Amino acid sequence: RESHTVLADGDTQFEDGIPQVGDKVEFIGEEGESNLLATKVKSLNEGSDGDKGSDGGGEDEVEGFVLTRPAGVDGLGAWIIQTELFMTETVIAGAGTRFDKGVPPIGAWVEARGARQPNGDILADRIRPDEYEDGELVVWLKPGVLSSTIETKYELEAKSTLLAGAGIFLFSTEDDDEPNLAATVQSDPDVIWAEPNFVQSVPEEDGYSTWGWGGVDPEGYTGQQAFTQVNLPGTPTQYDGAGVVVAVLDTGVALTHTRLITRLLPGLDVIGDDTIPQDEGAGQAWGHGTHVAGIIAHIAPNSRILPIRVLDTHGRANTFLLAYAIDWASKHGADVINLSHGAESDANILREKVEEAIDKGIVVVAAAGNLNQENVRYPAAYDRVLAIAAVDDAGRKATFSNYGSWINLAAPGIGITSTVIGPNGQGFASWTGTSMATPFVSGAAVLLQQRFAGGDGQYVRSRLMATSIDLDGSNPGYIGKLGGLLDIGAAL
Repeated sequence: RESHTVLADGDTQFEDGIPQVGDKVEFIGEEGESNLLATKVKSLNEGSDGDKGSDGGGEDEVEGFVLTRPAGVDGLGAWIIQTELFMTETVIAGAGTRFDKGVPPIGAWVEARGARQPNGDILADRIRPDEYEDGELVVWLKPGVLSSTIETKYELEAKSTLLAGAGIFLFSTEDDDEPNLAATVQSDPDVIWAEPNFVQSVPEEDGYSTWGWGGVDPEGYTGQQAFTQVNLPGTPTQYDGAGVVVAVLDTGVALTHTRLITRLLPGLDVIGDDTIPQDEGAGQAWGHGTHVAGIIAHIAPNSRILPIRVLDTHGRANTFLLAYAIDWASKHGADVINLSHGAESDANILREKVEEAIDKGIVVVAAAGNLNQENVRYPAAYDRVLAIAAVDDAGRKATFSNYGSWINLAAPGIGITSTVIGPNGQGFASWTGTSMATPFVSGAAVLLQQRFAGGDGQYVRSRLMATSIDLDGSNPGYIGKLGGLLDIGAAL
């Protein structure tokens, strides 16, 4: 395993007292040249408030992405799973380990359950792709049906009523086969549909790569070639996003960043259940939302950004809270919604709320994903959503970018410099992925919402596609599968 030097000073908070040698702990703080200056230390030992998933019965649960795994096809052996920015867990898969949906690849986000061993490793009884929340079911009841009726019949417990006005409830269950239970509940005549509470995430692989810190000088941000590539007017025009609101549903935003502070509207944090959508560390996606917001802020400098924290510090969300956040953004003035995340699962609840937003004239823009595959991702693949792929500075498909006939547009997605917050503080950094390509299109949609004030959001979508630059010539292996390159000047 890796080791790290962590410094504690007079300002360091020890939430569970000063740990002893051999204790399992989590450090949160700021990264220096050769160490981490801890602002908070939390115990992860069994029975502590910071316990990561132990139920007191000898079983622990860890979530993270696979750094390394055994070479064999059976997956037996030692797995290294990164759970925090500076933390890993060793998980041992043996003959009794159950793999749901096969053996996950390196880079996949997984959940592992098992018994903690004396040396700190976890002997896994189950390893599965983290595709849905454990023990949760989302159910849409027919009008007039009481939630208590379903609770009693299927031994469920109401967990959240955020969307109860629409008849949609989040239930908890002790059943460990959520997909099968969902199918059973959906067959009930009182139910419209039922499904697991699926997980969304920032696009895989490059989405979890460490960005390149660029310091506090904004020159690399404002003068980068990517803005020229999408034909963003080099001098101010009458279209700057004034009067248009773009909702950024992500990890939150650095609320005091000098490039963003005057642009932000009061937002929402559905992860922390408060109204402070701060982009918090120290997970794999720390700074992701801030980076996305900065790209939009440069393209549409007088727009207003509505920050909504729907992803945790690792860039993970569930579809119940995401659907609620889309509903909230729709009711709080959003003209454009940026979704730099996705999943393979076509969730009913997500589809419902995306369609409602589009019906209100909102432009919804979503990342295509970073798996270099043709399989669709949601919400990007929904009808009337703008699905965004990534290209390099020569207009060639980025090696990681998903592709297919379901893609609508492409934009720069390699080494994009934007605003960020992270271990080095607030400043600027480069990041790569379809997450970065997506806000280029969202920023353009903001300008067009201003240009065609009062128009239908679907006209904006169609115009962006119709004025894009053909990419087939520079991508002979992906003809008709990348959309066109965003051309902001032509669209305006």
